[in-house]
Amino acid sequence: MNFNVGDRVSLLRTGKAGTISGKLANDTYQVRLDGGLGHLPAPGHALALLDANSPAPAPAAPQQPATGRGNDRTDTGIQLAFDPIFNDDGDPEKYQLYLINGTRNKILYEIKVKTGDRQRSSKFGPLTAYEKLRLDLVPYAWLNERLTVELDVRAVVEGGTGPRHFHELKVRPKQFFSSFRDVPELRHEAHLFVVFPHLKATSVAEREAPASTLREITRAQLKSKPPQAQPAQRPPSLQDRGNFDPVLDLHLTALVDDPASVPKDKVLSLQMEHFDRFVDKALRLDVERIYIIHGLGNGILKTEIHQKLEHVPFVRKFSNDYHPKYGYGATEVIFDS
Repeated sequence: MNFNVGDRVSLLRTGKAGTISGKLANDTYQVRLDGGLGHLPAPGHALALLDANSPAPAPAAPQQPATGRGNDRTDTGIQLAFDPIFNDDGDPEKYQLYLINGTRNKILYEIKVKTGDRQRSSKFGPLTAYEKLRLDLVPYAWLNERLTVELDVRAVVEGGTGPRHFHELKVRPKQFFSSFRDVPELRHEAHLFVVFPHLKATSVAEREAPASTLREITRAQLKSKPPQAQPAQRPPSLQDRGNFDPVLDLHLTALVDDPASVPKDKVLSLQMEHFDRFVDKALRLDVERIYIIHGLGNGILKTEIHQKLEHVPFVRKFSNDYHPKYGYGATEVIFDS
């Protein structure tokens, strides 16, 4: 449906009433909300035309914020909220970005905000259960610059962290303006995206090595036997960290007893499997830094490692600077502490 400047309309989702104050691109309109609530961009399909004499529909009852702790709460997942900030004319000028942890687990997160190929901001750290975190301001103009938000999350569980959850949210104007709704954690309306409705909270320690067919058969046989009491998992201790060797040598001679038995086309994949397991273990033990020895050679292994590290969450930085022991044949990786 087409609207004209001056038309009285209501927002279908919230019931709020206002007046069309301008036309935007892609069937989107600028609405001046009644009661001095400012201006709001909204798509045409989210609006209903009001007669001049008809009262605005009653607004929907606001959702009450969750109360209580732990099991008394209903999980709402991991969410991103864009809270509009208006200028003196009542137009949205920028948005305050929030990360909302609506799960019963503490999480470790890494978030990157980009427009096109340009990275605008990057943050990482922990966020406790059922809490929100104020992040960066997002200018209104970025909505027209291919805005994307990359979110990398792991649940903190007994014995380490859960599996990685990654999503790239591509924010497009029409989709963005139709996401305006009540956000209980903010106690008012904002643009809300549920990125992960649920988090898997199983320690990656249980998946450290890939399963083989023989192992699957063995597990199936064990399931048929009476279960035996297992010692409770415990979080990593100082002794665990002390026993961890922070240096991984990826030379084939350090990985297998008989290097000649490994086909040439399998060498790189074998090295990267060891790399993946080593980094996962370092993250679970919360070590500060590690060294990956890749040697000099033709540089293929080093390039593969650096490309992987670009996407590993909670890596503060990595470098291939000269080391007195390894020369230029190793990469130092420093994690967020």
